Amino acid sequence: MFKRLLFCLLLLSNLVACGGNDAAQVPAPVEKTVDGVTLKLISENPLTPNTDQTWVINVTQNGQPVDNADVYLDIDMPSMPMGQNKPLAKSEGNGNYRAQGIYTMGGAWAVSVFAEFDGKEYQANFDFNVPE
Repeated sequence: MFKRLLFCLLLLSNLVACGGNDAAQVPAPVEKTVDGVTLKLISENPLTPNTDQTWVINVTQNGQPVDNADVYLDIDMPSMPMGQNKPLAKSEGNGNYRAQGIYTMGGAWAVSVFAEFDGKEYQANFDFNVPE
């Protein structure tokens, strides 16, 4: 009986350990600071092709939230231009802006974050690999 229970526990632990490798994960937030302005890109969904994606963009200047910016993303697949994919972000206050878009297929994608305020434009570029 003990050997059978031990075998079942080992089998179960192997199944759990192997099963998590294929699960899509939400990428960690990424950020860059340009001329005192920090643009932080937060994905709310796993990187999945042909699925609605939601991003939160946090904009701060010298550590203070910026709420008066025009913010948008430019989502591009460098190896295969997909046309314009520039979702506008809506302000949610406290320096946070929300945008929705889509990765149309798996592969290497470049996401540029743009924030314009006080007559200046700030840009941060990030690379993502969307699983097939």
